[in-house]
Amino acid sequence: MVDTQSTLTAIAMMGLIVYATRLTGYFVGLQLRHIKGFQPVLEALPGCAFMAILAPAVRQGSVSEIVAMVCVILIMWRSNNVVLATGVGMAVLLFGGPYLDAL
Repeated sequence: MVDTQSTLTAIAMMGLIVYATRLTGYFVGLQLRHIKGFQPVLEALPGCAFMAILAPAVRQGSVSEIVAMVCVILIMWRSNNVVLATGVGMAVLLFGGPYLDAL
């Protein structure tokens, strides 16, 4: 049986850890921003972190997931519009997934 007290404690601790991680990253970023030549690294970091998570998942992905990733990359490259790229990627997975995975 699940202990409610332990469950709520675990959820609260996870929330605190996530918040502390974000807060620490923000303050470290404020300090590193003043170092000359470090600004391009800070600007590229979110994309690098995203690709580090995405690349292994796509390598094991289905045809529809790979097609969705290619669409997102092309749209981001051409338009730099995150909302449009995410929407198209999700649409490819939602509407094209059953058809592409049947190939």
